[in-house]
Amino acid sequence: MNFSRIVKILIISVLVFVGIFIFVHFKADEGSIFKVTKVIDGDTIVLENGEVVRYIGINAPETDKDKDDCFAQEAFNANKKLVEGKDVSEMDKYGRLLKYVWVDDIFVNEYLVRKGYALSAEYPPDVKYAEQFNNFENQAKEENLGLWSLCRINGVICSINAYDCSDFETQKEAQGIYEFCGNSDIHKLDSDNDGLVCEILP
Repeated sequence: MNFSRIVKILIISVLVFVGIFIFVHFKADEGSIFKVTKVIDGDTIVLENGEVVRYIGINAPETDKDKDDCFAQEAFNANKKLVEGKDVSEMDKYGRLLKYVWVDDIFVNEYLVRKGYALSAEYPPDVKYAEQFNNFENQAKEENLGLWSLCRINGVICSINAYDCSDFETQKEAQGIYEFCGNSDIHKLDSDNDGLVCEILP
C-alpha cells in the first residue's frame, strides 16, 4: 500500500469518527428528558439531575412558610398532579432548549395559565409564547377560573402580582388599584417608590 493511500484512509477514518461523535452528541442533547423529583410550587420543579426549573412566561402564586399567596396551594397541587414523577422535556418539538416544560403533549406553562393556576408574565428575551399566555390569562379571567374566582375582592386581586401598567387606560385607574390594595406595591406599579403608580399613563 502506498503512503498517500494510507494517509487518505486515515483522514477518512478520522472524519467518519468525528462525524459520528458530533451526531451522537447532538442527538443526545436534542431530546433531553428528565424525571421530575419534586414540585416546589406552582411554577417551579426539581429534576432528577438536581436542576431547579422555573417555568418561563408564567407566575404562579407563591407558597411561603409564613403565609401563602391566595390560591398558592391549588397552583402547587395542579403542578404536582401534572408533573411530579413524570418525564418532562425542556425542549419543544423542534429540539430547542427552552425554559418551557412539556409532559407528553401537555404544554405545562400554558395549561397552568389557561386553567387559572398561574398568571402570564413576560421575561424578555423569552417572550415566544407571551401573546398566547396573555390570551389564555384573559380567557381564564373571563371564565372566572382558578385564582380569578377565589382571589378577587370587589373584582381586584391584591394578594399576588397580577397587574402591570399596560392593564390600565389611565394613571388614575392604576392609582385606584394601588390604593385599594392598601398602598402596598404588590403589583410593582410604583417604579420610583413615590406613591404614584404608572406615571407614564395619561
